Amino acid sequence: MTVARLGLALRSNEEGIADLGMTADGNLELVADGEAVGQHARQRIMTFEGEWFIDTTCGVPWLEQIMGRQFDEALAESVIKTEILETDGVTGIEAFAMSFDRRTRGIHVARAVVATEHDEVAQV
Repeated sequence: MTVARLGLALRSNEEGIADLGMTADGNLELVADGEAVGQHARQRIMTFEGEWFIDTTCGVPWLEQIMGRQFDEALAESVIKTEILETDGVTGIEAFAMSFDRRTRGIHVARAVVATEHDEVAQV
């Protein structure tokens, strides 16, 4: 059974920083179904595991498994993809690309496209 989904829109600003989307009249922007699933997956990979008090298992274990040690690209990709696939409504990953900036020790998920239970694909 497919569940109708609704969520708050995340939009990137000029600097590429994600923030809540606003409509032209100043209201919070909403997304539905496949796009809402993609937005939910994006929120999960932007969250540190244990950060959200309601569900401390939600989020990526950035500190425990990825940061603060020798960078292992295969491990990082696996951990991020696992978090995406554990998102309700995601049925598969269609495309994925990430990069690691050794200078800043930052990981950037450049592209993630998921298949959803709504027979749609969505950007993460």
